[in-house]
Amino acid sequence: MYLMINMAKEYKLDLLDKKILYELDKDARMPISILAKKVRRDRAVVNYRINQLVGSGIIQNFVTLLDPGRVGVMIWNIYLQLQDTNKEIEKEIVDYMTKNKRIWWVGKCTGKWDIICSFLVKDIKEFYDLVIDFQSKFGRYIQNQNLVAHAEVEIISRGYLLGKAGEGVTWFKENKPEKIDEIDKKIIKELSINARIPCTELASKLKLTPRVINYRIKDLIKRKIITKFRLQLDVKRIGYSFYKAIIYLKDYTPQKDEKLKNYCLSLGNVFHYEKKIGPWMLELEMDVESYEKFNEILRNMKEKFPDFIKDFDGMLIYEEPKGQLDISKVL
Repeated sequence: MYLMINMAKEYKLDLLDKKILYELDKDARMPISILAKKVRRDRAVVNYRINQLVGSGIIQNFVTLLDPGRVGVMIWNIYLQLQDTNKEIEKEIVDYMTKNKRIWWVGKCTGKWDIICSFLVKDIKEFYDLVIDFQSKFGRYIQNQNLVAHAEVEIISRGYLLGKAGEGVTWFKENKPEKIDEIDKKIIKELSINARIPCTELASKLKLTPRVINYRIKDLIKRKIITKFRLQLDVKRIGYSFYKAIIYLKDYTPQKDEKLKNYCLSLGNVFHYEKKIGPWMLELEMDVESYEKFNEILRNMKEKFPDFIKDFDGMLIYEEPKGQLDISKVL
């Protein structure tokens, strides 16, 4: 059982900590025996270090990412520029978002936009109704908004932890809902709370055998309902911040897109390569040490791909009032 303590100061990682975070970010459900072999340390030492990383607040959760297209939902983002607000009004807006089960992520940011939130919906009509409900309550505080749909996302491991390139897996590749029975739903809900929950503990909770649990999880992965197990990190604790870049493209071709994606993987600190439908067609999310370094990365990228990148907007995500990314709540 991993317990969390909220501590504010920066944590100094050693090489073993970095190796553990690197491997768990690629597969947060990796058995401790395999993880110990990969980092070449004793199992007890590795388990102790994981508990330290959780206790320090660096590891916030072990996340199970479901593919939205396999569970019959789509993702829309709303970008809000606010006006005529104060702390109380902004708190009211954020509280509304965090309590709405169709909103799965909320970020407060600097730059052109003040708040970004992600909706999980079954169709465009449901999204419209949710937007209208929000507008009816808070429309007078919105100076500007943009609506952008997720089309496809490359989830990339945090290679920067060991000075390596990231490794990607495609999420939301196609809209192909799979049948999910009640047992699958129960397993998914438990995994969404803690992706590292042992099969024995999960079996006891659901009154099933560990063998059945293990088979079901493998089947969910095989059917691509579960895309990945990864870490949810508070990167501020290790000297980084979460930045989002809006990329405006020109003269699109699949070949240019593939080259840019591979370049982003090579950087090691881009963890989401998000294809969008809206006023812009691409977003990048990354962990960077400073705003100056973030801007340097984007400027270099634009210089390297002048025939593809028209312009960019950058923003710091300084707070995530809702950041667990749990699709299971809409099953």
